[in-house]
Amino acid sequence: MSTVKPQLLLVGLTSIATMAWVPVLISLVNSNEATIGLVRVLIAGLFLTPLIVYRKQLTGLSGRDWFALLVIGAVFAIHWWTYFYAIRHSTPSLGALSLSTYGIHMLWINALLRRERPRVSDVVAISLCFIGCIIVSPSLDLSDGATIAFLVGVFSGFLYAVLPFLHQRVAHLPTSLRSWGQFGFAGLFFLFLWPQMQFSLSQRDWLLLLILGVVCTLVAHTLWVKATTELPAAVSGAFYYLYIPIAMVLSYVILDEPMGFAKLLGAAIIVGACLFGILMPVYLASKKAPASD
Repeated sequence: MSTVKPQLLLVGLTSIATMAWVPVLISLVNSNEATIGLVRVLIAGLFLTPLIVYRKQLTGLSGRDWFALLVIGAVFAIHWWTYFYAIRHSTPSLGALSLSTYGIHMLWINALLRRERPRVSDVVAISLCFIGCIIVSPSLDLSDGATIAFLVGVFSGFLYAVLPFLHQRVAHLPTSLRSWGQFGFAGLFFLFLWPQMQFSLSQRDWLLLLILGVVCTLVAHTLWVKATTELPAAVSGAFYYLYIPIAMVLSYVILDEPMGFAKLLGAAIIVGACLFGILMPVYLASKKAPASD
């Protein structure tokens, strides 16, 4: 087995630590989900479009390729809008926790697409994650706005899990082009929400949006693409779940968000369930593999 370079681990940690600021920054911006989404995709588009044009990557695209990019952009836009909604209408840590269920969604989506029977480990992981969600949920009353927001975040986690499968359908396209299509067509979605836009913002709000767009979108996602490309899938998948404790610590320190026992217990169960679902198949496969001399 090849050793993992420490530099790659540092890249992965830096990207996750940077992305973990997103829930806190979004909660600090005095604007709505539509405005935050549009500004972030515009900033990403301004950086990516010249690169795409310079490389002439838009030539030769088929109608099917354009449609695939449109679908990816639409799914990504709804994922972002629902995630921002979950953060702003519950708490930053609950928003992050709701999104973290994406790992469990990937398990059952993968089994469904491959028409395979779920493994026992998958059923255990999904069940534990469900229990964790019940524990961290503000209440079981659907009239509670925070509970609805948390459920919206779980739906956002589902959309986040769908994205890799959509990208696999157009894996023949360069990563930069797929990223451009994801952000570009997401921008069109947010433009439909133009009547909701709030541009009368303070300098502080614009600075926060700039940080979200440049640091937490362009820089963090670029580093994460490198990490997930070069690190083993199990390592990068497990690495992602550092997002949760970092986001919760930031929310506690910066926003003074309460961290009761139930929230901490539920968070531990959700993260543990997702890690179990990711790592158990790798462990079982290693047990079946013939030992090398």
